[in-house]
Parts: sequence; structure tokens; C-alpha cells
Amino acid sequence: MAAKKQQQKIEFTIREKTGTGVCRKIRAKDLIPVILYGPEHKLGLAGTVSARAIAPIANSEARETTIIELGMPDGKECMALIRDVQRHLLTRNIRHIDFYQVLSGHKIKVEIPIRIINKERAPGIKEGGILNQNTRSLSVEIKPRDIPEDIVVDIAELKIGEEIFIKDLTLPDDCDLLTAEDTLVVHITQPRAVSETEEDLLEAESAEVEVVAKGKGKEEDEE
Repeated sequence: MAAKKQQQKIEFTIREKTGTGVCRKIRAKDLIPVILYGPEHKLGLAGTVSARAIAPIANSEARETTIIELGMPDGKECMALIRDVQRHLLTRNIRHIDFYQVLSGHKIKVEIPIRIINKERAPGIKEGGILNQNTRSLSVEIKPRDIPEDIVVDIAELKIGEEIFIKDLTLPDDCDLLTAEDTLVVHITQPRAVSETEEDLLEAESAEVEVVAKGKGKEEDEE
């Protein structure tokens, strides 16, 4: 099951100057310096966007699958995806963003996050099983307007020992799967039991500690 999302519209302003000093002044105005790459901007188009407008998208888990409608200075709109977000090492504030232009009707390769739901209802977890999520995203080629926010995996019926693979997921229509179908997504395993050997070892260690403790007590009494 794929979760649909709303497209976001953000104004793009072209900037003529680049460089560290210029970018510092841009950020001081509550703007983020950006670069737009793509079929029509192969050399990259430098610009700025509102920090307040882009932050919720750039900080979300769905940032790489959210289509952004960039309002260009000529009045046209350019569809784009966030490809890279550079942050300050300490504050984690956004310092720079790379956008990639996508064309309507043309497929593009994206990584779609996998989201697990209904963990609390899974029989296997209720019985004490351990949930293991082996794969957190899958790679597909898909048209921009068909990109879902994520792929939802419902494990409400999953029992101990059962597994869900990529081939078991419901994918968007007209999408080409690039991740291997036999890739394990999630499974619930039996809780690890303590073996008899380990129990014997624990008992032996406990007995040894007790003997040592008694020995110290006797030495103290003699003193």
C-alpha cells in the first residue's frame, strides 16, 4: 500500500553571485541558497528559496520523494526533488540544498521509504516475538506525479516465524521495481532462549561469586 502526498509549491529566486560570504548573507535573510540541476539546467542554476517554506519538507522523512513545484521568475513552474541537504555540523540548521528537475511523464529513479504499521496488533509481537525490519526503502523508476510518500506495510496479522518480502508489497501502478523481489523487508523471530549450557555457566558463576564473598567475610572475622 502506498501513501499519497500533496505537492508543495515554493518560489525560486535566481541569484547571480555565489560563494561562502554571499551564502552567509542569504541565510541571514531567512533564505536558503540552492542549486537546481536537471535536463534543462545541466550546469546548475543558482537560486534561493524561503527557509520557512522549505524547512518542513527538508526535515521530513519524505523529503526525497516529495515533488516540489518551483515557481520560476519567468512565471513558469519547474517540478523538482530534493537530492541533497547540507547542514551545519553542530546546529544541524540547513545551509544549502540541491534540487533535481524532473519532467512530467518521464520516469525517474527514487528511493521510497518503507513504513511499518500496526506493530501493536501483530500476534507475533504480543507473544513476545522480536520485530526485525531488514529493509527500510526500495528503489523504483516512476513518473514524478505517481511518487508516493512511502510504502506502508501492515503487520497486523504477522506471527512469529512469518516474513514479508518486497514481492509481497503493493506498489504504485506503472512503476518499475529496481530492488530484488526476494529482498526481506520484515519478520518476527522467536525470543532467544537461554540454553542449558548458558544456564549452567550462569549458575557456576553465581556459586563462585558466593564462595568468594564468604571467603572475604571469614578473613574479615579473623582480623
